[in-house]
Amino acid sequence: MSNEKRKRSLAELTEALRAFLSASDAFDEALGGALGLNATDVRCVDLLDQYGTMTAGALAEVAGLSTGAVTFLLDRLERAGFVHRVRDTEDRRRVLVELVPFARDQIFQLHAGLVEAWRDSAQRFSASDLRSIISFLREGAKLYEEQVPILCARVPSGSGSSTSEGRAAIRAALKAQAKAEALEKLEQTARRLQAKAIQIHHKKGRS
Repeated sequence: MSNEKRKRSLAELTEALRAFLSASDAFDEALGGALGLNATDVRCVDLLDQYGTMTAGALAEVAGLSTGAVTFLLDRLERAGFVHRVRDTEDRRRVLVELVPFARDQIFQLHAGLVEAWRDSAQRFSASDLRSIISFLREGAKLYEEQVPILCARVPSGSGSSTSEGRAAIRAALKAQAKAEALEKLEQTARRLQAKAIQIHHKKGRS
């Protein structure tokens, strides 16, 4: 490909990406309207759908919201029947947030037409083409992740912005949550072993 053709192709790619992202934003806005949710609600519902059950604190971290804002948001979503809060079965002090089946069904139904259209569109591409598209999209997601914290650093101080530092924050928050859960399990195991050792010691003392 000549340099001129490559330049034209890159320009067309930029235009196509902008059109794609605009269409995606419009779909999300329409989705929120159909669900009766605002944009922030839709984002948090999407995060719970993608990453599963998590604490309210972890959701606040990945969504780039304050814990107070997430509390009000979850109250609203719970009243609307989209989420519910449950106690962690292994640590009753922890409260987890999860989507209810109704919410998943609603999301699936509203995405059904788009999913079917995507599948039909994908049939026009070879397996090799699809691998290239997947690679390009994954690379694009990575590039967005890298740019978000750079933009966040340019937010004027004192503006009160709670913008997320990107999808990288999602991984960090979920890793932190997993680490905390693992530590709690170790502590619980240690307490059980200590209690068992005390029981054995008392039995030996009586014998």
